[in-house]
Amino acid sequence: MAIGTTGDAELRALGHDLRTPLAVINGYAQLLSSNELSPEQRERACELILEKCEELNAVIRRLLEPTGSELEVRVAIEQTA
Repeated sequence: MAIGTTGDAELRALGHDLRTPLAVINGYAQLLSSNELSPEQRERACELILEKCEELNAVIRRLLEPTGSELEVRVAIEQTA
């Protein structure tokens, strides 16, 4: 199966947008559990984890927010119901 459609490219981009922050969160969580970081490094690791959680939340919001055309269809359906 050849990957080349717009949908496939969007899906790959979405996978990247989800996996990248998760990899950072995972890496810093492992470092935090190792007790090998200075207090300053621990603080920075926590800041980065929170930043990446915000990035993931933004991706999820984009996925769940309807596009203009989807919104128009929803409004039309609700008006006829």
